[in-house]
Amino acid sequence: MAAGLVVTFVWADTSVLVPEFGGMLAPVCVALLGTVLACMPLVIVMQLRRRPRNTVAAWWAGAAVLLVAAFLIVLAAAGTGPWLLCCAVVMLVACTATLVAVRSDGQGSPSAARGAAATAVVSLAAAASWPGPYTNYPGVWSAPQASAFLSLTRPHDLEQGGQYTLRIGTCTERGDWAFDYPKTSTWEPVQIWLNREDEDTAACLPGGSAVLAYIAGGTRAAPVIQLPGLRLVKQSDAHSIRSVPTAVTGR
Repeated sequence: MAAGLVVTFVWADTSVLVPEFGGMLAPVCVALLGTVLACMPLVIVMQLRRRPRNTVAAWWAGAAVLLVAAFLIVLAAAGTGPWLLCCAVVMLVACTATLVAVRSDGQGSPSAARGAAATAVVSLAAAASWPGPYTNYPGVWSAPQASAFLSLTRPHDLEQGGQYTLRIGTCTERGDWAFDYPKTSTWEPVQIWLNREDEDTAACLPGGSAVLAYIAGGTRAAPVIQLPGLRLVKQSDAHSIRSVPTAVTGR
């Protein structure tokens, strides 16, 4: 189990912002596996009522439940990949060990079961410490060769959003941005609207009074935001201060 978990975490690519599940087969298999392992505590509770000294099964059940939680966290951050099979095998080992311990009336090794539970706790803590698959919108985004800049202030709340400044060449437009809530599309995980201040505001991009933007991939170090005909990469704070024009940042 320990070796399998190490391989799982090494193979998992959590730098990708948008998880890719590759069709319906993987989500269905994950849901079935999670459901089976989530039933382990119920099985153990029912068995321990008749066999109160079967602590080995309880330890293995706890390990299985913790591994389910760690698996789902990493799945949400990394999507599917070669690590998925390894993680599934590790959890099935814990599930099988639980059933064996129940049937053998707790005659197995308690130290092995406790070690598995401890390993599962470590894996859950490691999974929970990884950031999620999405990035924050506030900050400065730039196109290649500094041909365009987009500055987004921090949102006031989830519905109101904040202020934005978009500069493409000599054109500069300003307005409010807000999260797409409720979402008008299910294709992208998170979307925002760039709402121009009024009809007289300079329009650097086509789209009427509002333009839809969303995270279109990249990594956490360099996420990419998609606008109509334009892809912008988020800059680091230090790089933003040095390279972004005053007209964009407002400073």
